[in-house]
Amino acid sequence: MSPLLEVANLQISYGNRIILRSATLTAQSGEFLALVGVNGAGKSTLLDIIAGFRRPASGSVAIAGCDQRDWNLRELSQRVSHLPQTVHADLPYTAEQLVAMGRYPHTDRWFESDEDHSFIREAMKRTHCWEHRHRNFGTLSGGERQRVLLAACLAQNASILLLDEPSTFLDIEQQLHCFNVLREEAKTGKLCIAVTHDLNLALTHCSRIVVLADGVIAHDLPASRAPEDEAWLRCFSSQLRIGKTPAGRPWVWYQ
Repeated sequence: MSPLLEVANLQISYGNRIILRSATLTAQSGEFLALVGVNGAGKSTLLDIIAGFRRPASGSVAIAGCDQRDWNLRELSQRVSHLPQTVHADLPYTAEQLVAMGRYPHTDRWFESDEDHSFIREAMKRTHCWEHRHRNFGTLSGGERQRVLLAACLAQNASILLLDEPSTFLDIEQQLHCFNVLREEAKTGKLCIAVTHDLNLALTHCSRIVVLADGVIAHDLPASRAPEDEAWLRCFSSQLRIGKTPAGRPWVWYQ
């Protein structure tokens, strides 16, 4: 079975600073990857390149066996959705209008179909923001805005979801719900890649842990096997240890 996503030998620098030196990754439909690493490791940059927002100095990205550069913007947007790390809060749209933007790659010019409205409504209900649909985006709290942005990604109905810290601003209950929703998306055959700093959230919900360090994928392992080798934890801190919960799930604690 061919990978849905193939990233090969990506290299990119900002000035004299090398961000990615040879990042290589493959992923299949139905996987939920946690992309983790310290601040400045290049996680957001990697997602931006996969989404087509940045061009690497060298390397390639293939989606469903086709070079990313062969897709036009509309075709790429039908296949890849992207939740950025930050979005300006003063956008002059209601929550529902912003979620509707996720349907633009599928709409006939500016007209939304009944199917589009169905995707919008379902996405907002799944992310618990339907009740805010008529509110201006700028009047929402940080957590409410984050749920609206996640709904826009879901409404896009792409086969690959790239999410840069999707649980930012969310309270604990909503963090768990967010990752549950993404795990449900993966079960339908989508590929979800989420940047997160919450290792336990990743271990509980994701199928793979992908550690980006020194410009390369330093570790790539199934979440279920994470307790077998603590080497990946050393990319974060010498004070971390890993074991299992009473239910048998991997769990990281601070020494």
